[in-house]
This record gives sequence, structure tokens and C-alpha cells, in this order.
Amino acid sequence: MSSNAAIDLSIFDNDKPRYEGRIARKSGSRKLYFDFFYHGVRIEKSTGLDDTPANRMKAEAILRKILAMKKEGTLEFARIFPNASPEEIAFHTRLEKGEYAPTPKGITFGEYVHKRWYPSIWEHYPQETKKQDFKSVIDYWLLPHFGEMTFFHITGTELQRFVATLRHRKGPKAGQPLSRATQVNILQIMRTVWNDAVEEHRWMLFDPFRGLKKHLPRKKKKTVEVFRFSEWQAVMAAMEPFYRPVARLMNLTGLMASEVAALRPESIREGYLHIERSVVRGVESAELKTQFRERRIRITGAIGAILEEAVAASKGERLFTMADGRVFTAEKFRRRVWKQ
Repeated sequence: MSSNAAIDLSIFDNDKPRYEGRIARKSGSRKLYFDFFYHGVRIEKSTGLDDTPANRMKAEAILRKILAMKKEGTLEFARIFPNASPEEIAFHTRLEKGEYAPTPKGITFGEYVHKRWYPSIWEHYPQETKKQDFKSVIDYWLLPHFGEMTFFHITGTELQRFVATLRHRKGPKAGQPLSRATQVNILQIMRTVWNDAVEEHRWMLFDPFRGLKKHLPRKKKKTVEVFRFSEWQAVMAAMEPFYRPVARLMNLTGLMASEVAALRPESIREGYLHIERSVVRGVESAELKTQFRERRIRITGAIGAILEEAVAASKGERLFTMADGRVFTAEKFRRRVWKQ
């Protein structure tokens, strides 16, 4: 093989050669060049590699991948040739946006999440807490397992293997299976991303989630323990005095900790306690857990006494906080007060 020879990477259809691309060397240059057509334009770009047998093999392998991406509709000119002229990049990027259509074998779960799902779907979720919940599950559980797999290779069998790995990774329960509810939540998020990808690219794929629930842990029967009134009084007597009012209010009204955290003096008006806002993970918003949580609670004598005490003792804009002045949360109350 002469040093000036060009290697033709023709692809044959029905025994008829069709030019796709080649590795070539230009006169007066020691470098190897990619030579192929894209969007009707001839692309001649240096590989940056000197013309040696080893480099030719390397360049051929790269070109095959480029041509495969071109065929699948996943080629990103700007990423492959970042040093091309701004005019070239603008031209090809504009056309690529209208033809992006990978096959299930042509894109991995990780690529879809990072390049398509996070920027165009997840980013526009209206609820910040939902965004955080989804991202934590995807980054912690899904991407480590499915990130390098194509959608074609994510099968029901593979999901069963994944379910077998859903165990606590640290803490006193390390190695034990996650609860059924937690596993279902993780799989629902996985299914959301899966369905969005299938819908976006109009893939005809067998649903890998069919029949998966039978491989999850069985539901455990819950035994509900209740307090007798005398026991409740004993609990209140043993509780830190600072938290007795909020514990009584939650008991009388059924308020959730996120709703309690958002209560202000202006929540009390016209004989009612108006539940209109919540605080979740330190962020206050007008979005409650469901549309039915926005309500008015009639202020009885017992509730009124608690609220009067809270207003008098409040040192800030919120009626109830933790003893250190931080936002009231269910986790802190349960861990620092209730379990004690």
C-alpha cells in the first residue's frame, strides 16, 4: 500500500457499491483526512493523525462510527468537529435538529437522559420537589445500572436483574432489600423516562415493565397501633414543652408538617385557619400535596388556645419552627422529639 493510497469504506447494498466515505491523504500533507458527504456537502476534515498503518486503522474505525451515526440520525457535527467554521457548524446543526431520529440500538439510556430528557422534559417540570425526586433516583439508581445500555437492550429480564440490586447501600439496613413502595417508585420513574423516549422517537418496542410487579417484594400487612387517651396524655407530659402546642395542633387538625411549617399569623382569619401554602425541603410555595389539601379549618376553642400561644411565642414570621429557629420538618420532629 502506497503512502498516498486512499482507503475506500464503501458500503454494499444488493451487491451494488455505494460511496459512503474514505480515509484520504492530501498532497503535501502527512496527515490523514476524513472524506465523506453530509447534508449534501462534502466534508474533508483532518484526523490529526500522521499517515501510518496503525493510524489508518484507527481513523477507519472512527469514520465507521461517524457514518453509523449519520445513518441513524444521531450525528452531531459540532461535537465531532468542534474546530469547524462557525458557518459550517450553524448549517449542519440547523439541519440536524430536524432529523434527530435514533433507533433503539442507536442511543443509550444515559445519552437520552443527559442530552434530551433533562434539557427538554425534566427542566420544565413545574414542581421543584418533583424535579429533585426524579433526578436523585435517576442519578443514584438508574444511570449507574442502565447508563451504558441502549434502549434495545433494556428488556424485562434486564429489569428483573435491576430489581435484584435494589438494596440499601449504607446504614443499619445495608444489604437488605428496599421496601416494595420504594422499588415501585424507582421503577415508575424509570418507566416515565422509557415512555418519553419511546413516544418521542415512535419506537415499536415490547413493554419490558409488563409482569414486573410479581418480581417485587410482597406487600406487608400494616399493624396500626393507636394511643388510648391516657397514653396520649402521658406522651404529651413527657414531650419537650416547646413542641407540645404543635403536637396538639397536628393531632386536632390532621395538618402535615409541611403545612404547619408554612403557617403565619395571617393564616388565621375570619374564625378559620387557612391552609394555603407548604414548605418542602426549605422551599415555600403555594403548591400543596394535592388540590384537596387547600382548605379552611374552623378554629375551635382548643385550636384557638394553641394558636394564641403560638402567636405570642413566635419570634419570626412563622408560627411554628424547630426549637433552634429552623424550619419545622417532619423528619426533624420525628427524630428529635417524637422518637425520644
